[in-house]
Amino acid sequence: MQCIYNQRGVFDWDRSNLGKIAVHRLKASEVEQALSHEPISIYDQTADDENRYVYYGETKRGLLLAIVLTERDGKIRVITAYDLDAGQKRDYLERRLRGE
Repeated sequence: MQCIYNQRGVFDWDRSNLGKIAVHRLKASEVEQALSHEPISIYDQTADDENRYVYYGETKRGLLLAIVLTERDGKIRVITAYDLDAGQKRDYLERRLRGE
């Protein structure tokens, strides 16, 4: 799986994806922060003929997030992000203990 969060690209934010994360009471800065702190690559998928990548990440404040993103025109575009549920948190913590 390609780790596009690592690329030196620019994030592509607009009213659409900012609105999608705002529904989950998140800010762009929190999502970017979670992606900059060694996120765990969970899986990739294809939707609307583009590759999308799902990561679990953690902010400096300890928020655990699931982040769905893609790459468009050389930019990292967050599709959505939200707090991990109990099962996802358990998975995240187990993966961290294994050194992922």
